[in-house]
Amino acid sequence: MDLKKLFADTPKKHIYLLLGLMGGALIVGWYMVLYTPAKADRVQAMHQKNRIEQDLVVKRQLRHELPKLQKRQEELQDELARAVRKLPDEKEIPNLLTQVNRLGQDAGLVFTLFKPGTTKRDEFVNEIPIIIKAEGDYHALGRFFDVNITDLKMDQAKTVRGRTGGGTISGEFTATTYTFAGTQEAAPDDTRRGRRR
Repeated sequence: MDLKKLFADTPKKHIYLLLGLMGGALIVGWYMVLYTPAKADRVQAMHQKNRIEQDLVVKRQLRHELPKLQKRQEELQDELARAVRKLPDEKEIPNLLTQVNRLGQDAGLVFTLFKPGTTKRDEFVNEIPIIIKAEGDYHALGRFFDVNITDLKMDQAKTVRGRTGGGTISGEFTATTYTFAGTQEAAPDDTRRGRRR
């Protein structure tokens, strides 16, 4: 097939228009089939590159902060260990109740009830309420209430024969103590006999 014979009678304007349309169709086809998907892939790759660069910057900052964070973690561990040592053990609760009883008696109170309540367990501490009933004058109860007291109920003052001034007040309240609920790391036992270094 000879193209010259095919287009010999066609005016040159039409040939140029046909060539322009074919060139435009080729450009549109290239744009739709090759350029647009490649551009989308390039944009996606640029976004991924930016995310990776940002992640790299964050990780470099964290790497520089790591020694500070490790030091802070050690400080917090030491603080926690000191705080745990301040909390009473379950075994120390009877001694604590004895101390509370002695403090109350020193303040001039007479205790009629000491009843440990149900322990409420939390992530780090156990909350142990102690229901207490005490009798004494108003000021003695006031001096004793320097601890964590809740659910306070007080009766009217009763006059006691032979006493001058105010009467006896009866109060029922809940004092709360806390023990450490988490597990502590056991300290290494260097007292074992026959241990070699």
